[in-house]
Amino acid sequence: MLLNPTFVEAYNNLGIICYEHGQYGEALIYYQKALQFNPTFFEAFRNLGAVFKAQGRIIEAENAFKHALQIKPDLSSCCSDILFGMNYQTRYNNQSIFAEHLQFAERYEKPLAYSISPHKNERAYSRRLKIGYISPDFRRHSVAYFIEPVINAHNKDQFEIFCYSDVIVQDDVTKRIQEHADQWRNIVGMTDKQVAESIRKDQIDIFIDLAGHTMSNRMLVFARKPAPIQISWIGYPSTTGLSTMDYKIVDAHTDPPGMTEPFYTEKLIRLPQSFLCYLPEQNSPEVNDLPALKSGHITFGSFNDLAKVSPSLISLWSDILNKASNSTIMIKSRGLSDKETCHRFLNMFKQHGINTDRIMLLPFAPSTNEHLTMYNNIDIALDTFPYNGTTTTCEAMWMGIPVITLAGNSHVSRVGVSLLSNVGLKEFIAQTENEYVSIAVNLAADINKMQKLRSNLRIMLKNLSLTNATQFIFDLENSYRKMWKSWCNSIAQ
Repeated sequence: MLLNPTFVEAYNNLGIICYEHGQYGEALIYYQKALQFNPTFFEAFRNLGAVFKAQGRIIEAENAFKHALQIKPDLSSCCSDILFGMNYQTRYNNQSIFAEHLQFAERYEKPLAYSISPHKNERAYSRRLKIGYISPDFRRHSVAYFIEPVINAHNKDQFEIFCYSDVIVQDDVTKRIQEHADQWRNIVGMTDKQVAESIRKDQIDIFIDLAGHTMSNRMLVFARKPAPIQISWIGYPSTTGLSTMDYKIVDAHTDPPGMTEPFYTEKLIRLPQSFLCYLPEQNSPEVNDLPALKSGHITFGSFNDLAKVSPSLISLWSDILNKASNSTIMIKSRGLSDKETCHRFLNMFKQHGINTDRIMLLPFAPSTNEHLTMYNNIDIALDTFPYNGTTTTCEAMWMGIPVITLAGNSHVSRVGVSLLSNVGLKEFIAQTENEYVSIAVNLAADINKMQKLRSNLRIMLKNLSLTNATQFIFDLENSYRKMWKSWCNSIAQ
C-alpha cells in the first residue's frame, strides 16, 4: 500500500484477514478505509456487515448490507444477508419478514421461471428414490450435528443419497458424511445454473436445502426447480420465499397448527416428534458435578452467537442477575475475542447495575472438546430470543445443564420449545419475559433440583427421540414417501 495508498482491494483483503483472526476493530478500520477511497466498493460494505453481525451490532449490519445491495442490486446473496438478519430482530414481525422474502422471490426467482422444464422422473410409488442434500456446511458446523445422523441412518435399499457439497475447507466431519453418502458431488466454484443442471442430470427425486438464506446459500439453484420435490430444512428458520420450494420440515412445537402457516410459501410437514435429530460429539467430556457446589454461587450462561444477544436481552439477563443474588453469567462467543466487543457488552450490563466482576466473557475455543468442557462451569443456561439457540441448547443439555427458553410466535423463537418439550423439560419454557426471569431465579434457588438434572440429563437425552436416529429416519422417510406419492398422483408438468 506504500506504492499505492488508494488500493482499495488491499485494504479489503487486510480487513478479511483481521476478521478471520477475530480482530474486528482492526477489520472495521480497513473496510472503512477502503470505502473512504471508493464509496461504491460493495465488497467492503458487505464485509463491514459481517463484522457488525459478529459483534452483535445487528442493525448496523443490516444497514451495511443494504448499502452493498444498493450498489449491486443483482447480488442475491447480499439480499439473503438482509433477510437472515431480520430473524434476529424484534422490530420485525412475522408478516414483515414474510413480505421481504416474497420480494426476494419477485426479484431473483421470477426471472428464472422460463428456465424450468418438466421433470421426467419415473412416477412409481415404491421405487428406490434419489434424495439430494445440498449444503456449504458438511463440515464441523452446527448443521452437521443434525444432518450427519440422518445421512448415516437412511435406508439405502429404499433411498440413494446424494450430497452436493459446497465446502471449501473439508475436515473430519466432511469425510464422515461423505462415507455415509452413496454419491458425493463437489460443487465448489460451480455456478447455480451448473449445479441445477447437475441435479437434473442425476435425476434427483427429492432435493433438500440445508442453508436457506444463510451464508453461501444456493437459493437460485432451487429457483430453477431442478427436482420435482424441493424441501427447506434445518439451516434456516423462516420461509425461503420461493414458489419453487414445496415443503418445509417442522414439528408441532416449532409451528403449532394454525399459528405460522400464513408466513410460508412452503407447505409445512410436521414430523410427529422433533423436526431435528441431534448427534452428540463422539468424544464429549464427562458431565461434572454442579459448579455451584464448589463456587458457592450460581453461574448462568449462554454460548450463542452475539448476533442473538440484543440490548433488550442483556436487560432481561441483568434482571435475573439482580434477583438471583451472588450469581454470575458466562457468555462465550467467537465475537468476544475482540476487546472492543467485550467492552461494549460489559457496558450494557453496567447500565443495568451489574458489576463487571460478575460477567465472564469467553472467546472461541480451539477445539470442540474444549468448547464442551467450558459448559462444566455453568449451572443454568439462558436461551436467546427471538432467535433461539439450537446446537447450543442441545450441547448444554448433553452436558447436564437445564436451559430456560421463552416461547415466541414463530419458528425461529420456538426451537427451544421443541427441544425442551422433546426432552421432557416443559417446565423451563416461559410464555412471558417475566416468567422467563422467574423460572431462572427459582431454579437458581433449588440446588437439589439442579443436582438431579445434572446427573440425569445426558441419560435422558440418550433415551429420547431427540437423539434416536432410527426412529427419526423412520418418520422422515415416511414423510418423503408421502410427498413422493403426492407428486406421482399430480398432473405431469
